[in-house]
Amino acid sequence: MFCANRIASSMLQRSRVMVRRSWLSTDKTTAAKEAAAKTEGEAKKGGWWSSAEFWGGLGAIAGWGMSASAIYDSAVQGPEVISLTMTPVLIVYSSLFARWAYIVKPQNLLLCSCHVANILAQSNQLRRALQYKIENGQEEQVNAMAQQAAVGGAALAGSIVAGPTMR
Repeated sequence: MFCANRIASSMLQRSRVMVRRSWLSTDKTTAAKEAAAKTEGEAKKGGWWSSAEFWGGLGAIAGWGMSASAIYDSAVQGPEVISLTMTPVLIVYSSLFARWAYIVKPQNLLLCSCHVANILAQSNQLRRALQYKIENGQEEQVNAMAQQAAVGGAALAGSIVAGPTMR
C-alpha cells in the first residue's frame, strides 16, 4: 500500500512538472503550427475521397435530380397525379436545406441553388394541383387545406417568436 502511494505521488509530481514547463514555455506558437500542419497533412492523405467539397458537390448534383423530377412532371404529367401531402413537405424540406447550404461555412451554393429550384418547382406543382381541384368542384377541400396550412403557419410563427424565451 505504501509503495503504491509513493509511486502515485511520484507520477503526480512528474505530471505537475510537465504541466508547469508547458505553461512556462514561450514556444507555444510553434507547437500550434506543428499541430495544424499535422492536421492538414492528415487531411491531404485522404485526398478527394474524404474531402467535404467532393461530397458536398456530389450531394448537390444528386439534389438536382429531385428538382429535375418536379420540373419534368410539371411539363409532362397532369395535375391529377400530384400529391398534396408530399408537395408541401418537399417545399419545407428544401427551404430548410437551402438556408443551411447558404449559411454553412464554406457555403455550398450548388446545393443551395438546387434546393431553391426545387422550392420553385414544388410551388408550381402545388399551384397546379390546387387549381385543378378548384376547377373540378373540390373547393371545400382546398379551403380546408388552406385552413390547416394557416394553423400550421401560425403555430410555427408562435414557436419562433416564443423560442428565445423558452430556452
